[in-house]
Amino acid sequence: MELNLRPAFFWPINSTTVRSFKLAAKLIGRRAWFRLLWRFSPQRAIDYGARQLLTPPAHRFPDAEMRLMEEASLIPVPMVTGRLIGWRWGRRHDPVVVLVHGWGGRGTQLQGFIAPFLAQGFSVVAYDAPGHGMTGGAESSLPHFLRALEAMLDHLGPVHALIGHSMGAAVAAMVMSRRPDKVGCGVLIAPPASLTESTHRIANVLGWQKALTAAVQRRIEYRFGTAWSEFEAERSAGSQQLLVIHDRKDREVPFTDGMRHVHAWPRARLFETSGLGHSRLLADPTVIDAAVDFIVGGRP
Repeated sequence: MELNLRPAFFWPINSTTVRSFKLAAKLIGRRAWFRLLWRFSPQRAIDYGARQLLTPPAHRFPDAEMRLMEEASLIPVPMVTGRLIGWRWGRRHDPVVVLVHGWGGRGTQLQGFIAPFLAQGFSVVAYDAPGHGMTGGAESSLPHFLRALEAMLDHLGPVHALIGHSMGAAVAAMVMSRRPDKVGCGVLIAPPASLTESTHRIANVLGWQKALTAAVQRRIEYRFGTAWSEFEAERSAGSQQLLVIHDRKDREVPFTDGMRHVHAWPRARLFETSGLGHSRLLADPTVIDAAVDFIVGGRP
């Protein structure tokens, strides 16, 4: 099968073009496709690369999570980019724990934390970030996540604690450091420590040349008016008590990233696991008990 690649370099970037790009990528290999695109049409490579980094994967809600949402009170929160959809379990006047999911996740993905906190007299709030789940939207990013959490805290008022996973954990740390009056303490589960390093890891998997990675980074920085160097663990240190939970064998976010957060926060502690990887942490009873004990007031 012959592929007439050159005309595609002059197509507008729209849904049809993206589907054509994806088809060609499958046929000749994603790495080879980006090398060709970068060679013959750098601007198209940058456009497509930026779109790829700003488009989260979509996942179906399991039936158990749908039933869980039916047991909660719906919390629609207005944002500039549209409504943020969240849910509350428990009584409105009880102290609040907010669950913050990661890239490609959803609020109910942290469902294992809900019942234990309700049993301790807390209410629990979860939500879907822009571009994810019930909130929906065409794109997402770390700035989207950051604005969403700040909007939720503005809606709820001061909360007792945040529990964040992956990119949601990094965002939780940023908000805690920026708005200490809004959050009492926090638990970070498998938190990345650097937006730049995380993106470079993704780019290496995709086989991007360093020049393409740098160009996509500049494009997104210009789009949001924020340098990626702003999103480093050392710039997100706060005064609250913090528990960092990280697995030694995490293949998505290195264990050393969690350690950077621990070293950056004066009142941080580390809970280390081995063999749970990046996502199984969220359903592990020992991890859930450690987070609950820490937030309730015990020592894991």
